[in-house]
Amino acid sequence: MRVLFTATLTLMISCSKNGTDTPPQPTPPVVPTDTTTLKQMASYPVGVAINYDLMKGNASYSSLVKKEFDRVTFEYQMKHGANVKNDGSYDFSRADELVTLVQGLGLDVYGHTLVWHQNNNGTYLRSLTNTTGSNLLLNAGFENDYTNWFTQVSSTAPTAGSITVSTAEAHSGTKAARVTVITPGPNAYSVQIVSDNFSVASGTTYTLKYWAKAAVAGQALRAVSQGTSYYEQLNQTLSATWVEYSFPFTPTETSVSIKFHFPNAGDFFIDNLSVLSPGSGYSPTLVNSAMQNWVTAMVSRNVGKVKAWDVVNEAFEENGNIRSGTSTNDIFYWAPVLGRSYIANAFRYANIAAPAALLFLNDYNLESSTQKLDSFIAMVNELKGQAVPIHGVATQMHISINTSNSAIDNMFIKLAATGLRVHVSELDIRINPNNSSPFTVTDDLLTQQASKYKYVVDSYNTNVPASQRYGITVWNVTDADSWIVTSLGRTDFPTLFNSSYQKKPAYISFKQGLK
Repeated sequence: MRVLFTATLTLMISCSKNGTDTPPQPTPPVVPTDTTTLKQMASYPVGVAINYDLMKGNASYSSLVKKEFDRVTFEYQMKHGANVKNDGSYDFSRADELVTLVQGLGLDVYGHTLVWHQNNNGTYLRSLTNTTGSNLLLNAGFENDYTNWFTQVSSTAPTAGSITVSTAEAHSGTKAARVTVITPGPNAYSVQIVSDNFSVASGTTYTLKYWAKAAVAGQALRAVSQGTSYYEQLNQTLSATWVEYSFPFTPTETSVSIKFHFPNAGDFFIDNLSVLSPGSGYSPTLVNSAMQNWVTAMVSRNVGKVKAWDVVNEAFEENGNIRSGTSTNDIFYWAPVLGRSYIANAFRYANIAAPAALLFLNDYNLESSTQKLDSFIAMVNELKGQAVPIHGVATQMHISINTSNSAIDNMFIKLAATGLRVHVSELDIRINPNNSSPFTVTDDLLTQQASKYKYVVDSYNTNVPASQRYGITVWNVTDADSWIVTSLGRTDFPTLFNSSYQKKPAYISFKQGLK
């Protein structure tokens, strides 16, 4: 009808001018464009999980995050493994850098995650074992000068320095090792002290502990465990006051020595070394202390910057049991060492470090496993009954187009019944959940995905009272950087934006749900 009317109108104008003038072109119809963003549509925060390198180095990525979202969750940079070193000390430089960057863009930070069984520094945590027997190192306090130790200041130029015993700077006893490096040699071991060999069990983790300091803070040495072909090292930057340092090592031979190499100029003091035989199992005292120190360190440095934390993440198996297993690589199971009370204690430690922060229990598959959901709710009620400071529940929702809508409703109803804040913490929706290969994206699949995104929002808004809605966070920005693609290696398209940063049908439907 619009075309016919336009043609008739043009003919009438042309006739009125007797055809002598060029007829004017009709004005194109105005098509309204929705320029609102996700964060403008919602009455609660809309968040996204971000990648450190992309946020720093990709302008399209960072500008999209800033434009569409109010809140970010760091995909990795606030986890134990990203910040804890092999000796248990911390390096928060990347986490601090990302906090400063995103807050400069006007974005809030949601802390993720403090206590999890994955993404830990497993080397350090597995070193926290009971110990038995006497010190495997002889003359470990240098009270007999360098008996049982070999010392070397290489004659190879330009090496210059000295190795002496200090009686003025002992940590305890009367003596300490003193190593002065005036000019470092061509090799890290040009200046070194080396213990006698001692017997160890191959494949068992031991921990060297030693007290050290430098004349000037920031000077560094290197601790080494070495056998015939086996070799491990850990560089350590020292304070100007006595501090105890740890070096976990796992020899692959049955006889090793401890060495200290000095590849940098400086004046170094070492005292009171120990390597004890591991006993049976982990030390609950050491493990709990490590958890408390980590939670306190991460949370306290972000007071006023991070308003909420996933304190404990994925504490339950699919059958509803507290998660347990064999700790290996970056996996460390807390419950077998500390019992179920580790969950309550983690919340208490976080609350002491930041009393104003909101603290959440986070887990996945709560919409698909009734046993897991019920155990999760039971734990929340247990914590509330013990007056543990828990303020919210977080459901990850890594779901698919096949996820039951009624199961989603049931989950939100039960989470809301806790009376706590409810956060959808890691939402993405797979369109290829069966991992078909080859796989072709179709308009129908994208429409199903869009419908599911909207249903999640509609169910959240319907079943969670407004006062309890802490927000919805989608996990990753585009299909190209989705963890399902990059970490799991799957062929899928689970996010709101495609790899070219263009809005998908899922974006449109998700935004409609936020109205």
